[in-house]
Amino acid sequence: MRLKLIACKALYREISLITATCGNFVDVTYLRQGLHNTPGLLREAVQKEIDFIDAGDDIHTYRNEYSVREFDAILLGYGLCSNGVAGVSSQKYPVIIPRVHDCITLFLGSQEKYLTYFNAHCGTYWYNASWIENALTPSEETEKEMHRYYAEKFGEENADFLIEAELTSNYNRCAYVKWEELPFPEYEQYARDAAQYHGWDFDLVTGDSSYLRDFLCGPWDEKRFLTVPPGKKAEPDYSGSILKLEDE
Repeated sequence: MRLKLIACKALYREISLITATCGNFVDVTYLRQGLHNTPGLLREAVQKEIDFIDAGDDIHTYRNEYSVREFDAILLGYGLCSNGVAGVSSQKYPVIIPRVHDCITLFLGSQEKYLTYFNAHCGTYWYNASWIENALTPSEETEKEMHRYYAEKFGEENADFLIEAELTSNYNRCAYVKWEELPFPEYEQYARDAAQYHGWDFDLVTGDSSYLRDFLCGPWDEKRFLTVPPGKKAEPDYSGSILKLEDE
């Protein structure tokens, strides 16, 4: 199959690993991490990319004057992500979306594993290589950078309060997700150091690439993936499936 993937850079290393060996041709466009913090912005960015793909004007994808290389589907490398993918639609291709709230389930390998850990350990901040490289992760270095910025903008008295409110106030544990296929001891140590600096518990969690591999390679079972036909839209499902088709 020829697939077009629009994905968050928080999945960069994991996706790169799998697409290199997947039997499908997967053409990847990455969007910067953090768009889900403003769901409307994420929705707008993803829809804009889809519209370009539908029109054949996607500047990230190969094209020539002599032939058209159509895709079999568009994959979204996101979960529900604060409702950021709700309402997106392709007029030309089916859109495949994992039925997950966020990318942590994709790193762990199943929704069941994520929920089991979440219920046992509330207040966990998740780390892995892609997050550390592409996101604002709590650490001594990050806090110093934020303190310098906030102190210059709002004064020393407010800097510590703003950092705690934005970055660390709701957490008491750090979990580093390690894939056997992606050993990065330096990033694991980064997470350990961050936990020690913030006075958090540290946990090394073994991840599982199977969910993300099935997403990129197929087939897409209904339980774990939502297939959105052309012209249809996805919306939140509060009955347990996370995502569903509009008016379903």
